[in-house]
Amino acid sequence: MSTLSTESGLPIYQDAARYDAEHWWKTDDLTFWEGLAGEYGPRVLELAAGTGRLALPILKSGTTYTGLEISQAFLKHAREKLALFGQRACLVQGDIRDFHLDETFDLILIGFNAFLHLLTEEEALAALACIREHCHEGTRLVIDIFVPDPLFLYRPEGQRVPAKVYTDPQTGSMVNVEETNLYDPDTELNHLRWYYSTDEKKDFLVIDFTLRMYFPDTMDRLLHDAGFRVVDKWGKYDQTPLSEESELQIYVAQAGG
Repeated sequence: MSTLSTESGLPIYQDAARYDAEHWWKTDDLTFWEGLAGEYGPRVLELAAGTGRLALPILKSGTTYTGLEISQAFLKHAREKLALFGQRACLVQGDIRDFHLDETFDLILIGFNAFLHLLTEEEALAALACIREHCHEGTRLVIDIFVPDPLFLYRPEGQRVPAKVYTDPQTGSMVNVEETNLYDPDTELNHLRWYYSTDEKKDFLVIDFTLRMYFPDTMDRLLHDAGFRVVDKWGKYDQTPLSEESELQIYVAQAGG
C-alpha cells in the first residue's frame, strides 16, 4: 500500500500555507459540514483532515473533533489553527487505509475529494474496513467527491487548461496554475500535472499527481461490499438528491444492515 504514502509526499501536500492560499475559493461546503456535525455529532472523525479547513466549522458546532492526516507538514499547520479549541480538537498522524484509534465516532467524514487518493479498489476497501472498526450502530459515514465528467477526463493530451489563481502567501505574487491530464479508462486513474507560473517566471513549479475516478455505481458497490448501507445520496451541499446532472456525489452511509 505504498501509493498513497508516495502521493502524500509530493510538494502539493508539504507546503500547507500554499495549499490554504490556493484553495481560498473552497468555501461552499463549510456550512454543510457544520450542519452535519451538529446533527450527527458530537464525536466527529475527519479522515485526510488536511490543514484543518473543515475542522474549524465542525468545531464551531460544539463537537469534539479528531482529525487523521498523513502529512506531517499539514498536521503542524492544522494544530496551530486549532490550538484555541484545546482538548476538543485532536490531530493524529496516520494513513486512512490502516488506522486504529480504539474508539468509535458518531460522524466520520472524508471531504473535498480526499477519497480519490485511494487509487485502487483494494485501497478503498482497506480504508472502509478501518472506518467500520470505528463505527457504532448509529454512526454516519459521509464521503464527498465529484462526479467524473467525460469533458474533463478526455481532454486532448497535453492541453493546458486554467485550473486556479491565487496569491502566494510569501511573496504576494499572483500565481496562475494550469492543468493537463491523461486518463486511463482501464484503471480509471487520472494522471494530472499542475504548472505554477507568475508573470516573472513561467512553470516555476510543476507537480504530477494521480486521482482515481470513482463513478456512482462503483461507490455503491464498494460501500455495500464493505458492509455499509447507503442512507442518502446527494448531488449538492444543499442535500439535493444525486441525479445524472449532479457535479458532486455525497454519500451518507451506516455500518451494517
